[in-house]
Amino acid sequence: MRGDKDKTTVPGGRHLSVGALWKEIHAQEGTLRSKLLLYFCCFVLVGSGILIVILLGMGILSESDRSLKQSLNVQLRNRERDMKERLDFVAGSGIDMAEHITALLEHEVLRYPYDIRELNNDKEQLENLQKQVYPLLEGALKFTRTSGVFVIFDATVNTEAPGAEHSRSGLYLRQANLSSGNALKRDLFLFRGNPEVAIQNQIQMHNRWNMEFDINQMDWYYSQMNGDAGTLPYLWAERHQVTETWESAAFLSAPLYGSGGLNYGLCGFEISSLLYSLDDPAVESEYGDMVTVFMPIDGDCLLLSEGLIGGQGDIDLQGSRDLRYTVEKNFNRYRSDTGCYLGLHSLIPGVRDSRGRPWGVAVLISCAEYGEKAAGQRTKLLLAIGVFILIMMLSAAVLSARFVRPIVQRLEELKTDGLQKQYESSGISEIDALTEFLKLKEKEYRSGGSEKRSLPPNIEELFDRFVARTKTLTVSEKNILDYYIRGHEIAEIPDLACISMNTVRKHNRNIYEKLGIHSRDELKLYLDLLERCGRIGELEKEGDVRIS
Repeated sequence: MRGDKDKTTVPGGRHLSVGALWKEIHAQEGTLRSKLLLYFCCFVLVGSGILIVILLGMGILSESDRSLKQSLNVQLRNRERDMKERLDFVAGSGIDMAEHITALLEHEVLRYPYDIRELNNDKEQLENLQKQVYPLLEGALKFTRTSGVFVIFDATVNTEAPGAEHSRSGLYLRQANLSSGNALKRDLFLFRGNPEVAIQNQIQMHNRWNMEFDINQMDWYYSQMNGDAGTLPYLWAERHQVTETWESAAFLSAPLYGSGGLNYGLCGFEISSLLYSLDDPAVESEYGDMVTVFMPIDGDCLLLSEGLIGGQGDIDLQGSRDLRYTVEKNFNRYRSDTGCYLGLHSLIPGVRDSRGRPWGVAVLISCAEYGEKAAGQRTKLLLAIGVFILIMMLSAAVLSARFVRPIVQRLEELKTDGLQKQYESSGISEIDALTEFLKLKEKEYRSGGSEKRSLPPNIEELFDRFVARTKTLTVSEKNILDYYIRGHEIAEIPDLACISMNTVRKHNRNIYEKLGIHSRDELKLYLDLLERCGRIGELEKEGDVRIS
């Protein structure tokens, strides 16, 4: 039954509630020091429990989450600001380069009404055009922190060649020997374009060089070429594999809008995965390495496979494709097929790709590594609390020993030396008063009762005040006091007086307050001493003669 869950069986087959069991333990005989030590230890445990509850309420044990949130916020704000400044500069440079190339085409290459298709099958004109735009591309690449620069013209050197429908003339310069920091060791390679451009400008040919671009490898080409003039000044193309290489890169692409509303082609910049990882290295924190990611976002999914990943430190994100996230109290939780990460992300205003998806920047940290570090911090905190409790327990033992020592010492002296010795003060007034009282009783006993009973003035005055205060009790309170005089326990009084336990407790509080005492044990001590002095009869109710 339910009621049996709160009971404990004790020898003899009795069932005791938890409260009754505590009273049973309290009633057992024991030394003064052991009981005082028990009370001190209970006080320490209760105080420690309250302290732990307060710490939990204040969130001290979850301080790791708040600290991680703060670190992630700081890192995200820094990366977001740096990324926005960098993207704005690259986008501005791309638009400026597009305007200069468009002006070059209309002023020096094309004839009115400026149709780029008039350059089809004109190898010499396309070669001269590439040589003319080379300084523009090299200058733009020099002042932007990018790994490549390109321009594509909507024309081809041979419209009859196989695959000519998706082949376009243009120029593509790439940098090699990338390094961290602002300075690049500028080793330029011609990746796409006429080899005469490389010879004239004394740069190397890339080992994966081709004469023209294969626009089938650039899925954003047609969306920009078919767009209305002025509606799409630039876009970011998600990460692609650079044709015939092991490298991947994201691209900024700006259309070459002519004055007649036609598109002459595209130009823009390449930011390779290698360059981005060098520019955004992993940041060490007390919870592990923080990794920065620049990627498109689709609903609750971060498209990691289409974005750029910064330096990874101890985290491996290369195998992860898409990260789905859930918002939690202090940060977000990101999950993929290969791992779990904690972090925060935000959108970068104005940055979209050819599919209209917004791009953002995220800061991630490994769940496993954070969990390990946070668990270590909580363990240290709990260990500190444990050490605090142990120190308090030892302090309780020392304090109880120091408090009990003079009492035990005086009792041992009384047993050894008797009552005839003149004792010095023990430092505890009650013990000194008891010693004086026992001396008087011993003296009275030795005189055969012929001496007049007397008490030390301070003890006599103490008893007089106590007896006088009993006169202030009500009839009901005197009844309860009478039961205590006759030796009854509090648990027996409700049945004897036909009242509830709550009423008994209420009378007890009133009795203690009026008599100037604080506990049942103090009341028993007064009653015992009054009985030994022959003054217990002074406490009887008027008309009662109950004490025998």
